[in-house]
Amino acid sequence: METIENIHTWKGFLALLILLIAFYWLLKVLVYATERFIKKNVTNRKILNRLNKIVLFFKPFSVVLLLLDFISINPVNHGIFLIVIGVFGFKHINNYVNGIVLKVNPLIKERAIIESNTFQGEIKQMLPFGLVINNEAGERYINYSKIEQKGFSIKSNEHSLLRQTLYIKSQLSKDAILDMLFDNPILNNQDFPTVESSDQDQVFKLKYSLENGASSEDLVAFLKEKNITTNKTLNTIN
Repeated sequence: METIENIHTWKGFLALLILLIAFYWLLKVLVYATERFIKKNVTNRKILNRLNKIVLFFKPFSVVLLLLDFISINPVNHGIFLIVIGVFGFKHINNYVNGIVLKVNPLIKERAIIESNTFQGEIKQMLPFGLVINNEAGERYINYSKIEQKGFSIKSNEHSLLRQTLYIKSQLSKDAILDMLFDNPILNNQDFPTVESSDQDQVFKLKYSLENGASSEDLVAFLKEKNITTNKTLNTIN
């Protein structure tokens, strides 16, 4: 009877594993379809960002579910086994968890410039346990735990200046304004603009980054064509 129960439990573990893998690839297909085939606008960009976050958190969530199911098969032996693995693998586990925390930060992405008191470079690749950065000396690997310990700042993104602020007045909604700006070649869409409400009715704070060679005057001229009033300060906008 015990053997039958164990076989059934292992079958359940295998079924859970297959289900989680299938659901993971379904999420990946949804992300791919959203990137390639769905109309590009702010709403769909938000959907894509949420899907990417779901994929990011789904992997550790799946691992936890599998570990709990694995322990339930033989709580004593499997529990001791996982404790031993946890002790010897703590460094990698800590790096992975810190990586998830850092990847949630929208400023940390490929081609961003990351800097601390011991390193500086452009993020080339974000791996499960660390970053690969480019600097004058070449490529360098830095684990996520070290980044958390040393602290860091993000200076800028490739082909962008520091984010600038412009106050705009329009009867359009925030999402409608962002949709209008979405494919504008003046703006760096890797560092996508944001629109925030202000204390004044129909007045918004636009934060943006420009592409190389573009100027704020180009953006102001574009907004003027759309009947949107602009100013650099809130209290002087008409």
